[in-house]
Amino acid sequence: MRTRQTTERGDRARRRRRGATRGLLSAVALGAVGSAAVFTTQATFTDSVSMAQVSVTGGTLDVTANSGNGPNQAWNVSMVTTGMAPGQENTGTVAIRNNGDLPFTITVSKTGADASNCFSYYFRETSPLAVNFTGMGTAVGSDVTTAPMATTITNFALPDSGADVIWEAGDVKTYSLTTRMNAACTTNAANATMNYTFNATQ
Repeated sequence: MRTRQTTERGDRARRRRRGATRGLLSAVALGAVGSAAVFTTQATFTDSVSMAQVSVTGGTLDVTANSGNGPNQAWNVSMVTTGMAPGQENTGTVAIRNNGDLPFTITVSKTGADASNCFSYYFRETSPLAVNFTGMGTAVGSDVTTAPMATTITNFALPDSGADVIWEAGDVKTYSLTTRMNAACTTNAANATMNYTFNATQ
């Protein structure tokens, strides 16, 4: 009997210890969950950097002739043909400049009127290179080497240097235009006109 009571008391003690152990483990587990919950709700450090504002503007396309923008920009010597005698020539020049900050290509167009076929011209680059242009004469001093004033030229590309047609900012070229009253002209009070336009395109 005593052995049985002792056994029962031992069983009850073991059950109490197991219950206490389970309670302790449950408390530890809850504590761990609580700690995790506290950890996930804590604030985190942050940092950021903002960039400077980006401003964008377009470049400037500006071509000038003898430092002016026209219209009717003057040659540096008057190209008026009134009062010329057969065989007489008159020469003027124009400096074309890329005065903006964008590169461009440039063309020249020319129209002319000469009812009596008494006048001719010679247009060429003189600086920084000496360049003749097809259809615009080859030399002064002759009816044969100058081109008829009534000739029409449309969008003739003016090179920057050799085969390069891109004019960079600050590029400048000087061109000369010689007008001639042909030595063969027999028309009294003959007259003619020419118009030149330089067109820059970016």
